[in-house]
Parts: sequence; C-alpha cells; structure tokens
Amino acid sequence: MTTALIKGDQHSNHHGGAAMKTKEGDKFKNAVDGVEYILRKIVNRMALLESKDGKRQILTEVDNLRIDSFYQKMELNET
Repeated sequence: MTTALIKGDQHSNHHGGAAMKTKEGDKFKNAVDGVEYILRKIVNRMALLESKDGKRQILTEVDNLRIDSFYQKMELNET
C-alpha cells in the first residue's frame, strides 16, 4: 500500500511532462488486466485512478502512467 502525505500548498491538478501532459479526467487502460480507468485526482506525484464502473481504485505515481507496459493513455473518443 502506498501512502502520500499531503500539505495544503502542495496540491496540484496537473502534472507537467515533456512527453505527455497528464491531467484529471484522462483515461487509461491497464495493460495487465485490460480495465479502463479515469484519472480522478493528482496530488504531488500521486495519481488516483478509478475504474469506469467505480468498483476499483488504484493509487500510483504519475510517472508510472507513462510506462506502456502498465498503462496506455486512451484518446478522448475511445471508450
């Protein structure tokens, strides 16, 4: 289990990266089990993903979302 300490002034809605801008509302597909997730919240370097059906949540580092072996970012028109 991963735990992040959050201070009020450290909240961020966006994580900037040269290769890919990751923001709340982005959709990702888990490469291991094929489940589609929506990025619900970003705090510091941590990302909270929630499955489309709302039954699963994953807490991971934002940088992990760039690892194609784990997640593929879905285009806005993909469902």
